Amino acid sequence: MSCSASKVTSRREGARALRLGGVLLAAAVPVTGSVGGLPTATGSLAVVAAVLSVTSAARAQESAEVEAILRRGIQLRRDGQDEAALAVFQEAEAQAPNSVRVLLHVATAAQAASKWLLADEYLRRADLHKNDPYYVKYQGEIEEVKNITAQRVGHFRAVGEPSGAEVILNGQVVGTLPMENPKTLESGTYVLEVNKPGFFRLRRPISVPGGVLTRETVELNERGPNDPPGTDGPGTPAEPQSFWASSGMTWTLAGIAAAAGITSGVSFYLRERAADHWNDDGRCLSTVPNEQNTSREDLCGNVRNDVDTAEQVGIVSGVVGIAFAGAALTHWIATSNGSEPGVDSSARREHKSTGSVQCSPGLMNVVCAGTF
Repeated sequence: MSCSASKVTSRREGARALRLGGVLLAAAVPVTGSVGGLPTATGSLAVVAAVLSVTSAARAQESAEVEAILRRGIQLRRDGQDEAALAVFQEAEAQAPNSVRVLLHVATAAQAASKWLLADEYLRRADLHKNDPYYVKYQGEIEEVKNITAQRVGHFRAVGEPSGAEVILNGQVVGTLPMENPKTLESGTYVLEVNKPGFFRLRRPISVPGGVLTRETVELNERGPNDPPGTDGPGTPAEPQSFWASSGMTWTLAGIAAAAGITSGVSFYLRERAADHWNDDGRCLSTVPNEQNTSREDLCGNVRNDVDTAEQVGIVSGVVGIAFAGAALTHWIATSNGSEPGVDSSARREHKSTGSVQCSPGLMNVVCAGTF
């Protein structure tokens, strides 16, 4: 999705909460009627404020200076400058930190700017004033904004051992094991790392969906005295194998061997056909009395060349097929003993400690070394 499409989507979601703005400029949107005492309006989704009356209690909390700041922010939102409007509304918050109207202005501007964590924070702050007349009056619209924001905000908590291990998401520390309080995050995919000195580091991808608590249970394995520092433990995705050490190489060698074998077989078949032609007296010896002294090579010399060529091709391709078949078998044995998919580094270390053989394949040979 393009950036412009993303902004349109954010404004569409923000438009559902436009009536939360409080007293806005009457010229912003032409009034076409009212529903339940609230004015309705027509206009494009880019219009981010609607005209509403507020209670005198809400007005009493806001000075003329705050009102001027709000009008400036409303104009910026009407012009599609959501991030600039957000900064202006935060200026108003500094003047009136307990105004529900100001808090909701900040929340809806943050939502329109796709700053979902900030929107969630200010909605929670507004929830502390649920008995405020302004909150009560627009509670339905507020709940709708909260539901939209909740779809983009998730919660994450990691539990497990060892206690005190750092929990890191996308390179930022978010807590230590076990996390007592969940971390609020934008929904999406993260790289989870858990690390503590003396233990193998864990690293794996996780997904944090919106609106729910994602709970990850982890357990780090303690390092042994002979384990080198800086290595990863179980649960860490293994680095991808190179092509030379993968099963693809085995199949490539086997394919070449099969192709060479087929070529050898076809060559010997053609040789036999050419040899039958060469040995056929009816075709390679003349029965005409004047040509009885004509030799077989005079009449079928090209057939003899075909016999020789087919024989050479058959022998060479046969040798190549055998060589590559041996290389494929050697590679399969070597890679099976060396590293198995899905076996983590600690398992390989355990295997080595009880004895292991590792082989390096070549075209016609294999070199193996073992520890016992």
